[in-house]
Amino acid sequence: MATIVMVHGAFNELWGPNELHHRWLPALRDGLWHAGADVDADDVAVCFYGDLFRRDPESPDQPDAATRAGVADMLRETLGDDGLDALSQAAGKATFDRTVDLVVTMTSQPDLRERVQERIRSVIGPDTRIVVAHSLGTVVSYRALCQNPDWEIDTFVTLGSPLGSPTITGQVLEKGEDGLAAWPAATERWVNVASVGDHACAQPRLAEVFGPKVVDRLVDNGHRAHDPQPYLNNPATGAAVAEALARVRGTA
Repeated sequence: MATIVMVHGAFNELWGPNELHHRWLPALRDGLWHAGADVDADDVAVCFYGDLFRRDPESPDQPDAATRAGVADMLRETLGDDGLDALSQAAGKATFDRTVDLVVTMTSQPDLRERVQERIRSVIGPDTRIVVAHSLGTVVSYRALCQNPDWEIDTFVTLGSPLGSPTITGQVLEKGEDGLAAWPAATERWVNVASVGDHACAQPRLAEVFGPKVVDRLVDNGHRAHDPQPYLNNPATGAAVAEALARVRGTA
């Protein structure tokens, strides 16, 4: 099993695990380059679940126009007219339509959450020590790290994470008596990297949600604020992964 597992976010349904590995590995290596470190391709794996969201127009279970319209109305009720208009303008019509389809898929397939968790359990093995997750993948990974405390993960690296957003903290995360969200039991360390201008990071400082053990790093990805590659090749991400690799390799 791989030492590093990378977990993708939303809107990767038209890709596959090999394609993502090919796209993301160079960016991860560029981040490590800043720290004077490197990693073999065989030591890096991708947890891929995008195909679970891929539409099949021949399937009788595909949502109809009324269902999609209902989801759009639900988003409007949740975000308000101004919030929905802002989302549409920021994302563009195509991305907004894909967001509606994503929500429809998540709400219409009751076993989807468990199927996604099965994917990550199939990739993380006894040799896995580092989990690097982007966007929605940080939520998927967080669940897995909470549900599998026997895993021995040295460092959890989150990129462009929505885990601090009010919607997620209010509906997804368990909170203790101290008001903080539960720490993912399977990991020792957590480094959260958020970019200036990344609207997915409603709360860029996850230490305020999960406690001071989270190391928050603020970066600038320019006009590609939420894209995974600028996050992966950033010196802050490279430093977090390089430090974890040094501990795993016994060279720290």
